[in-house]
Amino acid sequence: MMGSLMAKLLGHPISLLKVITDEEEAETAASTLETVQKLIQLPVAETAVTLGAPAKEILRKAESGRYDLIVVGAHAIRTLWDQFLQSVTHKVANQATVSVLVARGEPKQLRHLLICTSGYVNSEIVVRNGAALARAAQAKVTLLHVAESMPAMYAGLDEMEETLPELLQTDTPLARHLKWASEYLLQTQVLAELKLRRGIVLDELLDEAQEGAYDLIVVGTRAEYNVLSSLLMGQVTPKIIDNAPCSVLIIRGDL
Repeated sequence: MMGSLMAKLLGHPISLLKVITDEEEAETAASTLETVQKLIQLPVAETAVTLGAPAKEILRKAESGRYDLIVVGAHAIRTLWDQFLQSVTHKVANQATVSVLVARGEPKQLRHLLICTSGYVNSEIVVRNGAALARAAQAKVTLLHVAESMPAMYAGLDEMEETLPELLQTDTPLARHLKWASEYLLQTQVLAELKLRRGIVLDELLDEAQEGAYDLIVVGTRAEYNVLSSLLMGQVTPKIIDNAPCSVLIIRGDL
């Protein structure tokens, strides 16, 4: 399972939580946790069965336990209506104050990571943690930045859009960040390539994920949770975690 693989790579202790909505489920939930504990074959620091609303209890447990990472399963999209429902996964991904791993599939190892960088200040922590994980797994990295394309009203001015080599020769904040990120990955002895794509950020990110056969996508988000950040994340994060072909790691702090 992806959660146990991450814990093994990072050397973190594991806590298992099962949230139930009816007290009659307690015995079955305890049995499930025992089965999972045997399956992951790693030391487990704590197991707990809690009664309540799943998302609320997961977030409460994370805040009280000083955890570095929450691991939740991906939200299954079975009907059109599912796309409009805010699932437990969405709520946890949006509201958690620590990093969140949305697990999909059962890779036995991490071989290729897609680290997505916006070029903003909070992108450095995404690069650092993605690099640490890649080094621990001896995985290669593709560092991706998606630049918004020229608006349609400027059609015919495509030549104004810089290529990656041209961008890196400039002294813009984005160019400085990408050069720093490339040098950082090199210094940490991580095999990496830098990619620049143009278009709608979400579409380009998902296209790259589909084309590249990645085992994990590493993205950043706003560190704080408030109404504005929730609205902004609500447009992007759920679509990434619902449509990505692999697990997604949302970085909010050092792992």
